[in-house]
This record gives sequence, structure tokens and C-alpha cells, in this order.
Amino acid sequence: RRVTRRGVSATNEQSAPTTELPPQPLMLVDLGLADFYLPGKEFNVRVASRHYKSPELLIGYEYYDYAIDMWSVGCILAGLLFRTEPFFRGVDNEDQLGLIVNCLGTRDFLPYCRKCNVRLSSKARAAIGKYCSESSSSMSSSSSSEDAPISLTNSDIGRRKPWLSYLTSDCPLPSSEATDLLDRLLVYDHEQRWTAREALGHSFFDEVRDEVWSEVQERIQWESQGDRCKQDAA
Repeated sequence: RRVTRRGVSATNEQSAPTTELPPQPLMLVDLGLADFYLPGKEFNVRVASRHYKSPELLIGYEYYDYAIDMWSVGCILAGLLFRTEPFFRGVDNEDQLGLIVNCLGTRDFLPYCRKCNVRLSSKARAAIGKYCSESSSSMSSSSSSEDAPISLTNSDIGRRKPWLSYLTSDCPLPSSEATDLLDRLLVYDHEQRWTAREALGHSFFDEVRDEVWSEVQERIQWESQGDRCKQDAA
């Protein structure tokens, strides 16, 4: 909880991503291809590590925004809660999308694709069908071929899986606050996904909010002092 909030806080406070590490290094997703967000601009969807790619990247929607980072935060949180890192471990982008849809269901996914005016490739549909067929025997025959038509509207695969279904014998029971935060971060629609500011105000972080906020302020002050020293040396 403390580590997750430090990461969200640091991301929220920076006007532009930085690759410098704080005195006590905090591991985040790769920021090597970070860019400034400009509304209405097309961006390259070939960014972010596969296991932390958001749905908008995986379906090829080029007008994405900083909500892709909050999806990554949700993936990290899910991995920490269920002792599975990465939480979505796809072998390629289509397989990654299939794993996500198998977890979150198709009920909100299909309307989101229509909203983004994106048509799924046959390979993506086959990957989704492969995973969804595990919970819907009616899809087994159509998922045998990569080019075969697959029904993604089956009611059995429309619903989001309960988070507690991912519990293992060595995994502590997550709090209701933790799973509620997951519900707000791992959302298909990037416009409905919570921002960093909204996430920081969630009750999941109540126990560590003051302590982490103090650490983030110290980090910002440390970076400011470093910048001033570089300016003085120049």
C-alpha cells in the first residue's frame, strides 16, 4: 500500500516524467518512451511494456492520454494483491488483450471498441475467444481457428470476474478498499478510469497518506536542490 501510493504520488506531482531515481529507488513501469500529452494528438500505440499496456493501446486507439499510466498502476496493484507479477502475462499483444477481456468481461469492452471506432482484427478476436471459451463451452468450436468468427456477446463471458476468484492458498485476503480501487483503475474506458488525483484520495491509502505525502515533498525538494546546484555549476 505504501509503495503503491508513493508511485502514484510521484507520477501525479511531475509535470513531465523523469527517469532519475530517488535516494530510495522505487520501481515503476518503463518511462523511456514518455511524452507530453497534447489533446487531440495522435500518439504511437507501440509504447509501454506489454504486460502493462492499457486496452486503448492494445486495440490500436491512437488518441489516448495519461490514463494509460493509471492502467499500469492498476496492473501493479493487482500483482501485489494476488502475488502474481505481472498480473496479465500475455505472450503477445493479442494474447494480452485476451487475458484482459477474460478478466473484465465483454459487456463493457465491445461498447468501448465502438466508441473508439476500432475494429478488432481476426487474430485479436481469436485470442479473446481462446480465453473466454474456458468459461463458455459454446465458443469452443469457433475458437479453434484464428480466422473463425467468434461471438463475443455471449452472456457467460460478459461479466467481470470477481477479484477474489484470483486468490491462491498463499495469498492474503485483500481488503474491500483494495478491490474497490482495482475496480476504478482496471477499467476499459480511459475516460472513466480514475486519475492519479482521484486514486490518491481513495480510502485504500488512508493509513499511509500523510507519511507518503511527506516523502514525496522531500523528493521534490531534493530534486529542486539538485537542479539549482546544476545551474550554479553552469
